[in-house]
Amino acid sequence: MGAYQTHDLSGLSEDDCWSLFKQRAFRDDKEEDEELVKIGKEIVSKCGGSPLAAKALGGLRRSKNTRNEWLEVKESSLWTLPNENHILPALRLSYLHLTPTLKQCFAFCAIFPKDTRISEQELIHLWMANSLISPRANLDAEEVGNINWNELCQK
Repeated sequence: MGAYQTHDLSGLSEDDCWSLFKQRAFRDDKEEDEELVKIGKEIVSKCGGSPLAAKALGGLRRSKNTRNEWLEVKESSLWTLPNENHILPALRLSYLHLTPTLKQCFAFCAIFPKDTRISEQELIHLWMANSLISPRANLDAEEVGNINWNELCQK
C-alpha cells in the first residue's frame, strides 16, 4: 500500500463563480436588472470561489425578485459566524428560504445513506406515503411532488 500525493484544489475565480451564479439566477430573464447584478456580484464575492455555494445562492435568487430580498441574503448575519467556511453559510441561507413543505421533503432525504441512488418517482411516492405532500385544487399529489422535486433541484 502506498500514499498518494494530495492535490489541493483552489476555488473558482470570481468571474467563473459569477458566471455559475448568473447561470442559475438569471436563466430565464431576458434582461438583467443592473442593481440586482451589482448585489449578486457582492453575494458571489462571499462565496469564496465555491461552486456549490454559487449554485445554491443562484438557485435561491430565482425565488427572490426584489432588491430588498437580495439585500437580505447579502447582509445576512450567517456570513459573519466564527469558524465558518464560505459554503455552510450559503447552504444555510438556501435552506432557510425554503417553504416549510420543501424543508420537510428535503429533510426526509436524510433517511437515505450517503450516495444512495433513488429515482424521482420513488422519492415522490415516499413523500406521498409519509403525508409530506398532498393534492391541491387542480393538481394531484404526484404533480405536487414533481413541482417540489423540480424546485428542490433548482435550489
